[in-house]
Amino acid sequence: MRLLAPALLALGIATSAAAQPPPTVTVEGLDRGLTNLGLMAGHAVQCLPEGERPAAQRAVLAFNSILIAEMGANAAFRFATSFGAGSSHQVDRQFCERSLADWRKLVQDHNLNR
Repeated sequence: MRLLAPALLALGIATSAAAQPPPTVTVEGLDRGLTNLGLMAGHAVQCLPEGERPAAQRAVLAFNSILIAEMGANAAFRFATSFGAGSSHQVDRQFCERSLADWRKLVQDHNLNR
């Protein structure tokens, strides 16, 4: 398993890759990244067809287990609460394509589709 901190930080901070050096990992950046990741995952799961949601929910639980192992319970809690918030709002269909692409990349990168 790869360390999640750099990936989460990249999700939380919007920067131009060509214009700026990589950001320094901070607690605030990780928290922001976990929050954004959870919101995106919650939105993406809502965008999925009904038949694909159970597999996605299993993947969310698997990812949360990875967070517990690599970053601790506080990080997993931050992700889980953000996922809940993301999945409790009405779906904005104009962002489904991007959320689903980000979600599928997360599933692939962390081998959550097993």
